[in-house]
Amino acid sequence: MLKTSMAAGEVIVEQMSNPNMIPTVDLSPFFTTGDDEGKKNAKHLIHLACLTYGFFQVVNHGVPLELMARAMEVSKTFFEFTDEEKRKSSPASGSPLPAGYNKQPQHLADKNEYLMMFPPQSTFNVLPTNPSDFRYFCFFLL
Repeated sequence: MLKTSMAAGEVIVEQMSNPNMIPTVDLSPFFTTGDDEGKKNAKHLIHLACLTYGFFQVVNHGVPLELMARAMEVSKTFFEFTDEEKRKSSPASGSPLPAGYNKQPQHLADKNEYLMMFPPQSTFNVLPTNPSDFRYFCFFLL
């Protein structure tokens, strides 16, 4: 896990004893007026986490736990649907961006599936209509 210490305005990144832990980035400096150094440090940590691990998690982001829990519930419900139902939220053939539901081809070892969403004002979004509250909890409230 990557860990930061903001001592003397520097980010100290160290490999923690458990390399299986997800890097965590504190976003609170983005909600604090005048904490430019904290913002710089968070951006640097995100950069390092992406280079080292390819992903990270965030804390102190301002999204209420209740909203996150409900978004996880409706997302889990969506991904439990049949492939046929999920494909209703896929981008049209020839779309310039892969917004919406997609799944890796069967012949690949990577079997992940995903729902890619862009900012709400984007015309590329293909959002599920089922479950009925997916759009509300996973998109418009954020």
